[in-house]
Amino acid sequence: MHQRERTGRKKVVVLPATLIVLAVIAMLITSCTLMDSPTEHYKKGNTYYAAKQYEKALDEYTAAISRDSRQAIIFTNRALTYNALGQYDFAIADCNRALAINSNFTLAYITRASAYNEMGQYSLALDDCNRAISISPRNALGYLNRAWALNATGKYEEAIKDCNRAIDIDPGLAIAYMNRAWSYNEIGLYDQALADCNKTIELDPTLPLAYVNRAWAYNQTGGYDLAIEDCNNAIELDPNVAIAYVNRAWANLMKGRHDIAINDCNKAIELNPHLPISYTTRAWAYFEKVSYDFTRDWLTMGMDDCDTAINLNPNFALAYNMRAWGYILKELYQLAIVDATKAIQLNPKFALAYTTRAWAYVNLSQWEYAIKDCDKAIELNPKLAQAYDRRAYCYYRLGDMDRALQDSNMAIQIDYEMPVAYFTRALIYIEKGDLIKARQDVDRCIELTDDPDLERAAKQILNLQ
Repeated sequence: MHQRERTGRKKVVVLPATLIVLAVIAMLITSCTLMDSPTEHYKKGNTYYAAKQYEKALDEYTAAISRDSRQAIIFTNRALTYNALGQYDFAIADCNRALAINSNFTLAYITRASAYNEMGQYSLALDDCNRAISISPRNALGYLNRAWALNATGKYEEAIKDCNRAIDIDPGLAIAYMNRAWSYNEIGLYDQALADCNKTIELDPTLPLAYVNRAWAYNQTGGYDLAIEDCNNAIELDPNVAIAYVNRAWANLMKGRHDIAINDCNKAIELNPHLPISYTTRAWAYFEKVSYDFTRDWLTMGMDDCDTAINLNPNFALAYNMRAWGYILKELYQLAIVDATKAIQLNPKFALAYTTRAWAYVNLSQWEYAIKDCDKAIELNPKLAQAYDRRAYCYYRLGDMDRALQDSNMAIQIDYEMPVAYFTRALIYIEKGDLIKARQDVDRCIELTDDPDLERAAKQILNLQ
């Protein structure tokens, strides 16, 4: 028998020092290889992405791809990161590479659809969403991105249905309520929009667009200070959300701060030159400056912005409505009616378009047509001060002072900082023989307005007294 068998002891083998060193080196190499593997870089990228450290996430995903370019998920996650950085062409390229690897990879279609939406290429976004939904009908994000494209092309009722589907699949998905709020805003259901925005913020208070959508609802119902506050919150959360600057510009326009509004629109266009509403809002600001700032051709600049918006999205009702307002300033009232009518055809629930067309009718002394449009605007949005003010002026011109005063009071009740509403009511008070109240309203109009033409007209009323 061998000695080991006789004694029951194991023989101790002592490795030479060189072999020990080699073993340690091999272990270190293995450890480093694992740390430098595509999986490790991919995981780090996900961690950085979740923390919104997008540049670092991009570096990690790129490192992962350099080590393994056969994983669709890595290309897709890098595409998500490019989307977050506003680099949509790169995002689309990465999605294309992901789909070349796996043509049924749902997330790649959804991510590419998101990039197309951001670039205003809504038909391509719809195609990708439809493909994603056909592959994964229980993926809520497919419906959400399709709702986005549907909203952008004026198909608001369909968008609401898609948001409802997404909420049915995942009732805790904050962005679904946010997108539905967008739809409700567009069709004038502002109470529902506010409720959905509040729900979104309850579920996820870090979503900038929830505050943006709520700001829009506030803008349409006279809550301009609340709108500015919400836009500031959105910008604080993400300074690169272009629409937040647009909504803040809108609120500032309603408060007569035209230059501030232009600066915000310029910032929005810098961040996203594909966003039509940035141009239409800036056009509005330009139009407001026509009457008092003669340093530039604001009217032509505004019309150019409207044309740009229409070129970006030929189905964008607001762009036609704004261009209609430009035609009114040019005293081309029939063209204004054509554009306002086009806006109404694109969005029959667009209350502002009816008030714009009403003003064109007013300038043509077609009072009954104007009143009919104001009636429709008020039916769609009972809190639209401009509609009451314009209808009040029509009744004033028709000699019906009681109805005129009732509407004028309502306009001021909704928006107590609307200078033209005080001007209209002053005219009515003069006709009713109440010169004291007329003078009070003229003073208030002059105090509020930045429009020299309106100020001159108000002072003429004082001279009449």
